[in-house]
Amino acid sequence: MRIEVSFYGFVRDLVTTPKLVIDTSDQTTVREVLDSVVKRHGERLRERLLSATGELAANVQVFVGEQPTTSLDQSIDHAHDHCAEVKVFVLSATAGG
Repeated sequence: MRIEVSFYGFVRDLVTTPKLVIDTSDQTTVREVLDSVVKRHGERLRERLLSATGELAANVQVFVGEQPTTSLDQSIDHAHDHCAEVKVFVLSATAGG
């Protein structure tokens, strides 16, 4: 399965490209995708994406397709996505008021 990861907001300045394509098994988790991205772009990216406990930082959102992920252990299953690539978007959460 091909997974296209797109970066936005405050994570974009830590990667060398706005998009990255990862080839992986037919079923993988959001955590495995982020681990793969961190291996390519370094530990500073992990520090920005994840909390000290290893979960998503409070100010980071990850979308798989159009759906926000609720867990890093969420499976990205190509069988449920009818396109050739699954798109994972990594962006900073916004605060407003």
